[in-house]
Amino acid sequence: MFTASNVAIGLLAALIIGLSKAAIPGGGLLATPLLAMVVSGRMIAGVTLPVLILADLFAVRWYSKFAKKEVLQPMVIPVALGFLGGVAFFVVVGSGGRVLDVSIGIIVLIMVAIQSNRLFGSNRHLPKTGATTPLMTNSIGISGGFTTFVAHAAGPILNTYLSGLGLPKEPLVGTSAVFYLTVNAAKIPVYLLLGFFVSGGIFFTRDTLLFDLLLVPAVLAGVYGGRWLLPRIPQRTFSIGVLVLAALAAVRLITK
Repeated sequence: MFTASNVAIGLLAALIIGLSKAAIPGGGLLATPLLAMVVSGRMIAGVTLPVLILADLFAVRWYSKFAKKEVLQPMVIPVALGFLGGVAFFVVVGSGGRVLDVSIGIIVLIMVAIQSNRLFGSNRHLPKTGATTPLMTNSIGISGGFTTFVAHAAGPILNTYLSGLGLPKEPLVGTSAVFYLTVNAAKIPVYLLLGFFVSGGIFFTRDTLLFDLLLVPAVLAGVYGGRWLLPRIPQRTFSIGVLVLAALAAVRLITK
């Protein structure tokens, strides 16, 4: 795990996570398939989670004042149901192996497609009045809860939902920050329980946590860089680059 190439990959993933939390929600889509090059099985989710939470803390501190928390309240139960689906997934696949790699790769490709449609499509299916239907809210909550629990890859789903509500840049970032800090913190006890009481291996090890410590400088560079870039960065250009790289990394996960 602690080879030079693995550390370099981890630092890149951590930098992208920091940038995504402070400037480009959904940009962290690339992080999970990158970190899957370093670890395997359940530890893919485990090594990614502490990095996400660290970046979430900065994003919440800076942008929570812009958050529209009321738009997240209807998603509490659907997201919890998505979590239960994620628990069932890990119970079924156990340690995962190729099944987990392929599943994460497919999830990331689906999220790339959703994000691409958000960027380049007309999004006619989304309401423009600041309201959503219960069916849409429930569907987004369940699918978002499942994908974030299994692969930390729900950014495009949440972005599609928040964009459909007409949220501008700062409220979108702030609302995303509150959502992800809450959801990611909730994953910790569930991952621990799964790791100790369900066959398939643990999510966190001493080595994964030490590896995460090495990534802290890159997370800090990402969040502070993202904070500076938020009012300046051409988000479309950055997002296109992230989508291309995420798709390539997901294909590698599926075909390796």
